[in-house]
Amino acid sequence: MTIDRDAPAQTSGRGGGRTMNDGGGTAPDGARLRITFDAFCSTHERAWTAFARTQVGAHGDAAALVVRRTKDHLLHNWPLALRQEAPAAYAWRLLKEHLAAWLAAQSEAAVLQTAAMDAAIGRFCHRAGLRPQTLSEQLALLGAILDLPERQRDTVVLAYCLGLDDDQAAGYLGITPATLRSHRCQARRRIARATGRLDFATPGLRGGTEPDVETEPDTERRDDR
Repeated sequence: MTIDRDAPAQTSGRGGGRTMNDGGGTAPDGARLRITFDAFCSTHERAWTAFARTQVGAHGDAAALVVRRTKDHLLHNWPLALRQEAPAAYAWRLLKEHLAAWLAAQSEAAVLQTAAMDAAIGRFCHRAGLRPQTLSEQLALLGAILDLPERQRDTVVLAYCLGLDDDQAAGYLGITPATLRSHRCQARRRIARATGRLDFATPGLRGGTEPDVETEPDTERRDDR
C-alpha cells in the first residue's frame, strides 16, 4: 500500500471506513483546534505507540515514524475527525492503515510482524495467565496469536499486551464493550485449541467488571456521520 500525502479526499465506500485520504474538511485554522488536537494526541499517543511496537517492533524508529505519520494525517483531517461519532476510533483506523502501509513497503513484513509480537509475548503471557514451559509452547502461542482474524487479534493485543480495559479498547475499535468481549472470547478459544491449553478458553475477567462471553456481535459504531 502506498499513501499519496497530497491526494484529494477519497472515501472507501464501506461503512465507517473513510480514512486514508478523507480530507473532508479544511486544515485546522485556529488555536482552539490545535489545542484540542494536542490534547487528543496527549491522551492517546501512548497507546498508539505501544500498539505500533507490537506490529513493527520496538527497535529503531519504525513505530515512532508510523505514529508521526498518523498524527500528521489526523491533523490534516482534524475538523473531520471532530465530526465523527467516535474520534478515537477514527484515529485508530488511521493508525492501522499507516501500519499496513509501512509493512507493505518492507521486503520481509511477515518476519518483522512475527519478531515484533515475539518481543511482546512476555507481557501477553503475564496478563493472560499463561506460562509456556518450553520454546515449542511459546512458538505455538505466538503462531496462534498471529493466525487470529485481525479484529480478534487486536482485542487480545489491546487487553494482554497493552493492558487496556474494555471501555478503552472498545473505544479504539469502534465497538461496544460487549462486542469486544465476544471477540476476545472467540480469540481465547482459538488460542486454546491451537496451543492445547484448553483452560485458556475458560472465560476470564478483564477490566474487573464483565467476563468474556460470546454474544451476537452488534453493529459497529459508524464514524462517517
